[in-house]
Amino acid sequence: MDMSVLMKDNIYNKFKNLYKLNKKYFYFNKSKTDLYKLKNFLKKELLYDNQKLLFKYLNNNLLINSKSLPINNNNKLFKLLFPIDAVILFFINGKINKKFSNINNKYYKININYTNHNNNFFKKNIYHYLSESFTKKNILIDINHTKNINSKKPLYIVYFNDKNKKNEIAIFNYRNFIYVKNIFSTIIEHYINTDKLYINNVYNTFIINNNSKLEHYTFITNNNIINNNFCSINNEFILYNNVSYKKYDVLMSNQYINQNNNFKFLGEKTKLVYNSLSFSKNSNIININNYLEHDKKNSCSVQIHKAVTLDQSIINLIGLLKINKHAIKTNGQLNYSVLLLNKLSKINIQPYLDILNNDVKCTHSVFTGKINYNQIFFLRTRGISLKKSYSILLISFILDSLDEISNNIIKNEILQKILCYLSVENIFNEF
Repeated sequence: MDMSVLMKDNIYNKFKNLYKLNKKYFYFNKSKTDLYKLKNFLKKELLYDNQKLLFKYLNNNLLINSKSLPINNNNKLFKLLFPIDAVILFFINGKINKKFSNINNKYYKININYTNHNNNFFKKNIYHYLSESFTKKNILIDINHTKNINSKKPLYIVYFNDKNKKNEIAIFNYRNFIYVKNIFSTIIEHYINTDKLYINNVYNTFIINNNSKLEHYTFITNNNIINNNFCSINNEFILYNNVSYKKYDVLMSNQYINQNNNFKFLGEKTKLVYNSLSFSKNSNIININNYLEHDKKNSCSVQIHKAVTLDQSIINLIGLLKINKHAIKTNGQLNYSVLLLNKLSKINIQPYLDILNNDVKCTHSVFTGKINYNQIFFLRTRGISLKKSYSILLISFILDSLDEISNNIIKNEILQKILCYLSVENIFNEF
């Protein structure tokens, strides 16, 4: 029998056993139905490379029940947060932590709900099915205009997992629905990595309604030398009329990151600006898949993706920009820039354009390269050391992406984490 078939059967049996352990925590019979869909998905689908990595990871370790994992160290968690004034939601070890979270607040309406809201806009992958099969409760966040509140605090969503034994993997699944209605809001998602074995699988759906403005930040930060965990983030974004949406991602790799972003423009005069900055080192792998579809006229999307690879790491960047036949006067941009800091590191960039209308403006660009040693030589002739010259050029590549972050506290915190991750000194303090 094919090894991939044996592996899929083994993985499904693990999921089935996990379902039995968690059955009493699931709502109604929905999860059983989703588990059946997962089984059919595994039978029908071929194993792509990014799925093989997940399955191999699961195949060699014991999958355990996340319900038995309480938080181990509160102080450890709080020290890793950004020092900002915000409404905070803590997702800890597979569920929202009501004790630490600001669920009852005057800024956001937050419901812990049993209802699932499926949509058929996007094709699902195994991570979607896992989330829908094993999430115990859905989280509904309603970001709406609140009377007598002139300014809103940011919504700070923290994911933190801790405490499990060697060769045991806890899989933490989350399903979140976020509705933004006619208001300016800021959402910060912060994934804090630990040195434990786990799989973090998050499935978000953002419904951004007419006349809304949203700034959305996603940060994956590392505080450990050893990174043994998987992180899968699956986002769906549905944008309606006259929406202004700014999305910023800074991802510092753990063993494996898989991010799928699906954007659907269902309104006119809507604009998306999406900046991302990804870092990978050791033998880690990052897969980022972006699918963006313009379905209405007079809309605009600008994507600027940057990445830095070190050691033997790999980053795969795949993007599809689709413009349908009714989306006249659309402006779409898809840009990639990558620095390779080691001859053994790899980058795979695949930009695609699918344009079904002639009355549009679309561009795409790809740059890959190394640090320019002629520029290093020039800086050294000005009396700057080799190490500092290297740092100047590397940080210059990064800084323009960070300049888009409006919160200076977060901007400085992220810069320090990046410099620590890259083992680069902040030489700009000397100028």
